[in-house]
Amino acid sequence: MKKPIILFLLITAIVGIIVYGFTTAPQKIKQVKLEISGGNGIWKPQISQQIFPLVKPGESVDPEELEYLKETINALPWVKSCEIALKNGTLIIRIVESNPSIGIFFAGNTYLIGDDGFVLDRKSGLYPINPLYYYKGKTSPFTMENGFIKLKNIIEMEISFVKERLKSLKIGELKPEITITDIGINLIFPETKTIVYLDNSGNSWNNFIKFDKLVNGLVSGIYDFRFSNLLIRGRSQCLNKKS
Repeated sequence: MKKPIILFLLITAIVGIIVYGFTTAPQKIKQVKLEISGGNGIWKPQISQQIFPLVKPGESVDPEELEYLKETINALPWVKSCEIALKNGTLIIRIVESNPSIGIFFAGNTYLIGDDGFVLDRKSGLYPINPLYYYKGKTSPFTMENGFIKLKNIIEMEISFVKERLKSLKIGELKPEITITDIGINLIFPETKTIVYLDNSGNSWNNFIKFDKLVNGLVSGIYDFRFSNLLIRGRSQCLNKKS
């Protein structure tokens, strides 16, 4: 009775070793197939330029090398996600493209930025993308990370802060032109002919939000909330207009 059980376990172990050896053994790449979805394929040249030097037909790769390749491709700015499979000598790379989430206008160029803050492309002049932020600072708003251009974390934080604060204003469908500077934020509302200057402090924004509620909407003019005395003067002027 014991001999059949031992024989069965031995055969199972041998089969397992064979299967493991087959699945972990290096496989030769005969051809590479790149599939891109999630966009209109505009980043295919950039993606191809980064990928094809890494994989060449005739090379043998093991599962660990395939996993490393996947991680490398996923780290590219233009790639949102990536899946890799090697079947019958064909290396299939399936990629979902990243899409620009914001634009940054700086030094005469519009930079298209992905969700992770990396620059996807640079367009000469003003390029139609929404939302678009203008940057006017003494230094570049970008840095280098892993060999690619990325928006500085402090600028990303400023943009997130502005988005959140604008939700507290009674501006309805109005969309201001937003300029980020070294000392604060400038808002221009073309529809109401309103210009607002703010510094980087929460107190400045709080004063603007209180003022917006006090006058029940934006009033044409230039308002500087970087200093409290200018805020008081602005309130007085608007109250006099309403009376």
